[in-house]
Amino acid sequence: MNESSSMEDSMISSAVLVNGDTSPASELACDERPSTSATTPATTASSTLSADAKKSSVSVSKLRGNHIVALALRRMLKGPAPTLDHIIRFLSSGSGHDKFWMVTQYFTKIVVWLFAKKGRKSASERVRTLSNLVADYRIMIRLTGLVPMAQYVRISEQFPAPSQLLQGLDRIMNLSLCAYYPLEHIYWLGAHQVLPFSEKMVDFSGYWSCRFWAAWVALQFVHLGEEYRLIKGRKQKIYTQGKMDATKMQEELDSVDASIKSWKIQLLINACYFPLTLHWSIRGSTFPDVAVGVFGTVAAVAQAYNVWKATA
Repeated sequence: MNESSSMEDSMISSAVLVNGDTSPASELACDERPSTSATTPATTASSTLSADAKKSSVSVSKLRGNHIVALALRRMLKGPAPTLDHIIRFLSSGSGHDKFWMVTQYFTKIVVWLFAKKGRKSASERVRTLSNLVADYRIMIRLTGLVPMAQYVRISEQFPAPSQLLQGLDRIMNLSLCAYYPLEHIYWLGAHQVLPFSEKMVDFSGYWSCRFWAAWVALQFVHLGEEYRLIKGRKQKIYTQGKMDATKMQEELDSVDASIKSWKIQLLINACYFPLTLHWSIRGSTFPDVAVGVFGTVAAVAQAYNVWKATA
């Protein structure tokens, strides 16, 4: 690298020398020469050396740039990559995998609307095709949804909720999902003609699966209301109970604050799902597809954020 720099300096110095001195006598001599299109050996040599100097300068710049890139790559590949590891953990989890595709499914609906608004019909249709494929894929991977659902029902019975209202709500909501999953399976398998269900049965199961989901979302608002009441009760208890170590008290308050933050995110997710489930439950709904994209994207990003934190 130093040898290249020395070569560059010497060649530039040579170019200056070949150009001659810049004294007034030299300028006068130039003025006295006949005009001009004639090319002298000195000017030819000067041009050649100047071009060589420029090429050398470009080569040196490229070498320096390549050296910097090589060092950066070496450092990146040899050292730990915590962000890449986190992304892999996120995508490898069932929830993270689904939320990645959920963001894709709903955000592409917004892109479809933007392309259509700009008159780019072909691009709009291609993105719509992608959105529909992703939606179909997400329904397909829910074909095994009853298995974790059964596990969740067992856990909710083995470890009851902290209030009778929450426990009762959990049972009703679990029943609604136990109805939702099989109906959605019937819809998907019939729509793709995997099983010989009639068109009427496919249509019926599609709408009613969404209605059971909408029931779950409506009950979730009541569930969240009871959760908030219990969280506020925890906070009040911290302030009113007897002597407590300051550090322990701060830890308890931090735990309550984390619960409130998580509660707010769950409320946002549920508020986004509510209009969507109503839209899918009503025949002939006029809810615009771009609005489905907006509400769905917000819900997807919020859920992806929860999974991202859980896989940290």
